Amino acid sequence: MLFSLSVQPAFAYIDPGTGSLILSLIVGFFVSAGVFIKTFWYKIKNFFGFSKSTKTDIEKDLK
Repeated sequence: MLFSLSVQPAFAYIDPGTGSLILSLIVGFFVSAGVFIKTFWYKIKNFFGFSKSTKTDIEKDLK
């Protein structure tokens, strides 16, 4: 019990590469979550008919 209460130095080091990796993971998570939400939001809008454009309008725009 005494051993678990004593504080020991960890000698841990986080280098700049690890910090940028963590930052990249955080940014990537939020970007992917935004794309996921945006994709399903448009599907939900189209399902309930709230979308202003139709499939034929999109096909005309592509030509």
